[in-house]
Amino acid sequence: MAYILAVDLGSTQMKLMIMDEKANIIMTVSEAYPSFVKHTGWLEQNPEDWEKALKTGIHRLKQKLDLDKVEVISFSGHMSGIVLLSEQGIVLGPCIMLSDSRSQHQSEVLMETIGEMVKERTGNPINNAFSLPKLLWLKEETPEVYKKIKAWLSPKDYVRYCLTGVIATEYTDAYNSLCVNQKTLDWDEDIIKESTLRRSSFPFLCSPSDIVGKVTKVAAEKYGLKQGIPVVAGGADMACAVLGSGLSKVGDTALTLGTCATFFTLISQIDSSCYGQVTFHPLISKGKMYALGSHINGGAGANWISSILSEKGAIDYKMIAELSEKAMSVPAGSNGMLTLPFLNGSGSPYFCPSDKQHIFGMKINTTREEIFRSQLEGISYNLRQTLLVFQKMTKIEKLMMGGGGTHISIWPMIIRDVFGIPIELFDNPDVSTIGAALIGGEAVGFFASPEQTAKERLEIIETQLPNEENYRKYQKLYLKYLMYYEMMHSLDLKEQL
Repeated sequence: MAYILAVDLGSTQMKLMIMDEKANIIMTVSEAYPSFVKHTGWLEQNPEDWEKALKTGIHRLKQKLDLDKVEVISFSGHMSGIVLLSEQGIVLGPCIMLSDSRSQHQSEVLMETIGEMVKERTGNPINNAFSLPKLLWLKEETPEVYKKIKAWLSPKDYVRYCLTGVIATEYTDAYNSLCVNQKTLDWDEDIIKESTLRRSSFPFLCSPSDIVGKVTKVAAEKYGLKQGIPVVAGGADMACAVLGSGLSKVGDTALTLGTCATFFTLISQIDSSCYGQVTFHPLISKGKMYALGSHINGGAGANWISSILSEKGAIDYKMIAELSEKAMSVPAGSNGMLTLPFLNGSGSPYFCPSDKQHIFGMKINTTREEIFRSQLEGISYNLRQTLLVFQKMTKIEKLMMGGGGTHISIWPMIIRDVFGIPIELFDNPDVSTIGAALIGGEAVGFFASPEQTAKERLEIIETQLPNEENYRKYQKLYLKYLMYYEMMHSLDLKEQL
């Protein structure tokens, strides 16, 4: 039986999965690594830590499995990170991560000068969540380092480089640079030129299922792999997650309730009326796009409220489960409480760093379960905003839902009733890793259709229909949420002045 090794470089840990040629998952291991904050607004990781995670993870797999059976290696990875390579192939400092906001000034300048061009050619605004302003920051603030750059790479592309020695990227990850044209899925020469970046530092760009190299002798000895294994480009984590979730046609929609809640739907084309509220990205299959809602206050909000309510002063998963059960008896609307759930600014559809958490309607007899339920309702109202943006572009008949947040038993019910559409729960936290494995399997002929294979292996564990009475109540409360947001948003902005 032949194996696929899928390497998923997440923002907190690396997952290594062995899948066989029949799409059965044989084994998965995870290796964590730290992030570093040197200055306010900075967020970095050391690529050396990823290499250590890769080596340790492969060693753990080898203790249980014969990795000589691995016939292909593929990748998934978090988007918008930047790793710099010198002419000698040496890493020039730490990776600047997606959430790093040091390039705010560059974002504003680029938005003024080439914002319309980037909007026309990518569908997206220029902000710190993309690579382009980060690259300009490097040029302007670290010119001595910038001069030494041979190429910049996304995080998963650097790990692949460690195995193959080949400098390359692919269009699902490169699109987050804002320098890839949506129509051609190739580097946009005009955007690169107008942004004043050096064209020669942009890596070779290919397709996700392209075999870009083979495991070198040096890498085989260093990481414990067989020399000569074909290595596939792979894809961005969200594009891989779409594939791994079994989504394939326009209108297919999924929500992953992780620390951040990621919400995506397949679309036929970019809709400029939704500009700046969600972002647009290419799928693994060329010519297909998805819209992405990014909610930084997802499961993090539930974790935070548990730490506030817990005597331990830390995340208490046992207490979360208990509060979830008790909150079942609290009526929709949390007995008059309403929460704006923006602990760290807001993501979709506002993307406003000054937005804050606010809790309205607390009384002397307010209970912990009411506070907990109100927190989940507030996050769900914010998610509904993205759903309504999606519904401008496509018809959504049901919602697939996964991630750790689905284990908070009351939360899927709240989302179901706030949204007013059926939800299908699937219990697989590794959809990005699965997507990467399917890309690898396609490249070597194991799977004729990765999308069909993903559909066949997906298991829906529960389908829930909305409670009509709660839905009607939540529709009114949602309007109240919007009114409260506008009021507090104005006040929060004034505090910044």
